[in-house]
Amino acid sequence: MKLNKQDISGEQGGQTADLRQRICLGDSELLVSRVALGCWPMSGISSLGVTDEQSIATIHAALDHGINFIDTAFSYGYDGRSDRVIGQALRGKRESAIIAHKVGSHWDSNRKRCIDGRPETLLSQAQEGLKRLNVEFVDVMYLHSPDPNIPIEDSAGAILEICKKGWARYAAVSNVDLIQAEKFHAACPVVAIQPYFNMVQQDSVLGLLPMAQANNIAMVCYWVLMKGLLSGHLLRDHKFELKDRRLTYPIFHGEAWDRAQDLLDKIRGIAIEQNCTVAQMVLAWSLAQPGVTVALSGAKRPDQIIESANAMDVKLDADTLEQISGWIV
Repeated sequence: MKLNKQDISGEQGGQTADLRQRICLGDSELLVSRVALGCWPMSGISSLGVTDEQSIATIHAALDHGINFIDTAFSYGYDGRSDRVIGQALRGKRESAIIAHKVGSHWDSNRKRCIDGRPETLLSQAQEGLKRLNVEFVDVMYLHSPDPNIPIEDSAGAILEICKKGWARYAAVSNVDLIQAEKFHAACPVVAIQPYFNMVQQDSVLGLLPMAQANNIAMVCYWVLMKGLLSGHLLRDHKFELKDRRLTYPIFHGEAWDRAQDLLDKIRGIAIEQNCTVAQMVLAWSLAQPGVTVALSGAKRPDQIIESANAMDVKLDADTLEQISGWIV
């Protein structure tokens, strides 16, 4: 039976529905967990102290705790590190995971990130990604980001070709605005769009919501915990290491940081009442929002993804959801 958004995240009897249920990814046959494992931290580019052994253990922990949706990309690692550890972790376990991969972004010889949406690049990266992952196909192939120098319809045509070749079961697109999403979908029908979304940054999803709902397109949201800020583990007086790349984001500084910490102080009180962590409260609230199909949760250690997976057991009643929403400026 195909489950729709109302079945999964609508308020039923004063509470959100059971988040442990799997949900169809848009107009596809893929039944995915509502919390997905985001593998960017495993690249070791922005996260400190990453080891392949811990990354493999994290993937296994995700599978063991009800997460079957794994998100990676060609550029998650200077040399495909994320793809390679996923390939190792899924040996003998491929059927237990739904893999999403993104193409159209890579690192040059100076380790500068490049966006390249040329069809020949997308096809080449898709092939290389499959080799790194040691799979014959992925379940979802995204265009990672629109290339300003290439008509998005041309990039969409390449993703469609990737699907026709059997290298991916379904197409998707990430980091698009409404106009870009409409052009891409017209050229290559997608089952999912991947925008950013969190309690204090909701504009991307809100702008795409009518189009996604009209076309039964899932929204798989990243930055739900905003690189750990909304997990509650980074306290107000947290001291970042100077090489921590999170310091390049404005939200980790000044008034934006203080506003986020003020919000977390309030959420912390409710989390205690609900016998859950701040991260689980934030994830549960996010999954109850209109248009949010799946919340990506990045992790580099098993305990991190286990905490996020257990957010699927948190049920928030309508009053609690409204109370939290009222705190968000």
